[in-house]
Amino acid sequence: MTIVAIALAALAAVALAYGALYQHEAVAGQNDSHNGLSWAHFTGLLGNRRWLLGLGILGLGTAGNLVSLALAPVMVVQPIGAFSLIVSVLLGIRHRGLKVNRRLVQAVVWCTAGVTVFVALSATTARTEVHLGADALPLFWITGVVVALGLIIMLVFRRAPQLILIIAAGLLFACVATNVHLVSVQFLRAGLGQVTLINVAALVAAVALGSWFVQNAYAAGPPEMVIAGLTVIDPIGAVILGTIVLGEAAAAPVWLIIVITVTGLVACAGVVVLSRYHPDVKDRETQRRDARRSTMTDTEES
Repeated sequence: MTIVAIALAALAAVALAYGALYQHEAVAGQNDSHNGLSWAHFTGLLGNRRWLLGLGILGLGTAGNLVSLALAPVMVVQPIGAFSLIVSVLLGIRHRGLKVNRRLVQAVVWCTAGVTVFVALSATTARTEVHLGADALPLFWITGVVVALGLIIMLVFRRAPQLILIIAAGLLFACVATNVHLVSVQFLRAGLGQVTLINVAALVAAVALGSWFVQNAYAAGPPEMVIAGLTVIDPIGAVILGTIVLGEAAAAPVWLIIVITVTGLVACAGVVVLSRYHPDVKDRETQRRDARRSTMTDTEES
C-alpha cells in the first residue's frame, strides 16, 4: 500500500504544478491583482476558463493526495509534493520564458534534496495509529490556532509579502493533510461513527483560508514561490504534527530526528533563497525601484 500511496502522491505533485501554472496565469492577468485580490477579483475568476482548468487539475491532484494519505503515514506521503517544484520550474521555462540563474537552481536543489531525504528516512520509521475521541482533540486545537493566526494576517495585511502568504498557506495545508490522515484512518479502521467531526470542521476551515492565501500569493509573485511554500513548508509542518501529535515517529532514534530536522532547515533555506533571487522577484524589485526613482524625480522637478 505504501508504494501505491507514493505513486499517487507523485502524480498529485505533477497535477499541483500544472494547476498552479494555469491559476497563476489567470490571477496575474487580472487588472490590479498585484494590489491584493478583492471579492470582485474572485467572482471574475469563477468565469475564467484557464483558472477553472487549473482548479479541475488541482482537484484531481487533491483526490490522489487524499487517497495516498489514507494509505500511508503523513510523514511518508506529504513530503513527496516537493517533486512539483521541479515540474513547476520546467513548466515556467517552457510556458513563461522563465530565466534560469544559479540561485534559482541552487534553491530548487536545496528544497528538493531536503524534502527527498525526508521521504527516505520517514518511510523507514513512520507508523500509523488510530486516534479516537479525546486523542484527536490536540490536532483540532492546533489547527484552530493556525486558522486564527491566518485570519489575523488576512485582516491586518492589506498587501502581505508573498513569502508571508505562502508560509501561512503552507502551515494551513499542513494542518489539512494531518487532519485528513487522522480522519481517514478513523473511518477505515474504526468506522464512520468514530470519525471526529470537529476535526473535519477544522480541516474545512483550513482549506478555505489556505486557498485564499494561495490565490493572493499567485497575485503577489511567481507560481514557483507558491509551489515552494506548499511543497516545503506544508510537508515540514505535517511531519512535525505527525511526529509530535500523532506519534508517527515514536520509535525513531534521536539521530534520525536530528537528520530530519537538518534536512528540513536546508529545504526552508531553499525557500528563502528562492524568495530573494527568483528572476521574476528580482524583476519586480527593479520595477519598484525605478518607479520610486521616477516619483522622486517628478517631485523634485515640481
